[in-house]
Amino acid sequence: MAMATRTLGFVLPTSFSSQPSFDRRGGGFRVSIIRCSASPLTLSTSGVAEKPWTSYNARLVLEDGSIWPAKTFGAPGTRIAELVFNTSLTGYQEILTDPSYAGQFVLMTNPQIGNTGVNPDDEESGQCFLTGLVIRNLSISTSNWRCTKTLADYLTERNIMGVYDLDTRAITRRLREDGSLIGVLSTEESKTDDELLQMSRSWDIVGIDLISDVSCKSPYEWVDKTNPEWDFNTNSRDGKSYKVIAYDFGIKQNILRRLSSYGCQITVVPSTWPASEALKMNPDGILFSNGPGDPSAVPYAVETVKELLGKVPVYGICMGHQLLGQALGGKTFKMKFGHHGGNHPVRNNRTGQVEISAQNHNYAVDPASLPGGVEVTHVNLNDGSCAGLSYPAMNVMSLQYHPEASPGPHDSDNAFREFIELMKRSKQSS
Repeated sequence: MAMATRTLGFVLPTSFSSQPSFDRRGGGFRVSIIRCSASPLTLSTSGVAEKPWTSYNARLVLEDGSIWPAKTFGAPGTRIAELVFNTSLTGYQEILTDPSYAGQFVLMTNPQIGNTGVNPDDEESGQCFLTGLVIRNLSISTSNWRCTKTLADYLTERNIMGVYDLDTRAITRRLREDGSLIGVLSTEESKTDDELLQMSRSWDIVGIDLISDVSCKSPYEWVDKTNPEWDFNTNSRDGKSYKVIAYDFGIKQNILRRLSSYGCQITVVPSTWPASEALKMNPDGILFSNGPGDPSAVPYAVETVKELLGKVPVYGICMGHQLLGQALGGKTFKMKFGHHGGNHPVRNNRTGQVEISAQNHNYAVDPASLPGGVEVTHVNLNDGSCAGLSYPAMNVMSLQYHPEASPGPHDSDNAFREFIELMKRSKQSS
């Protein structure tokens, strides 16, 4: 690259008062000439100056035919996924590493993303599982005492696409009106808009087993607790230990940290772990974790849940809640655009209290399909959908949302204490 500079001259009056300065000695105005060098211009090999700003070099093409020019800040390439929007104001690193977003592009409705950079403490898993990140503005600087690198560098290192400078408000309104859409992100100029549109219309996320790709491959022990600097609910723990088996359908690490902080000894097992092997481990309780995609696409997981019902207290979170709903005889359905964000109001039907919750799911349990004896314990106040279940006869409890938050408010953390109480009562009665 060749470099070039330009010298600019400015003629300024020596006085900046409202009246011009007149030089009586010279019979005219006094002027000062200031010469300075402008910022160097970077020239390409052809001698043409490069633009000092990023050009539109990517496209988001949705299956409805809309095309959204964008600028890239992550990995290059072409990817296909379902586009959903998330209303969280912060916590983008936890969202990036949440396995439940496998197979999806996530659009952040908060217009400024990247302000706090990234750090090694806020990860929910060992890698990024979403397919791409869509934002309005990418922060040009980072400001956080824990920051170790920028969001752009982080995505590039992990081969995740990121695009910005789109009208995310307009796209969000489209998703709210039409529902979640399949889309294609591409930085490849060789691909035409029609090619990308056909790609978006040739793929569907419904019916795909996404759990197999995000679950662990062999059992392991989990011992880490919530960092004492961040722990916020330590008053209601009895100090006793409970052995819990956690089925990994895409589990978040902070779920495990919260259980460990409540005194649980945790063994994490793969999604295909046989129920008979789980029972041989003599657990006090079993957790069915969160995870991505369609619960109807993983009938093997539903069968495992069925085999464990009534044998030991169970607790389902998100995907685990949906699998429990099916195992109990109910049905699940795909929502219009799902729930994704840290500000969803949920009413506890038993107490009447309202919690502000963190949610991330595109499927829900149909309460009308559930058999007698199954209680809907929580309701999402935005749309009235089922947000929690209980079946006391079989020591079953579940939540459609995330009591560990991460990111999000801590209103629902007591759900872990309720699971502890469920195991405690079961041990006392056995």
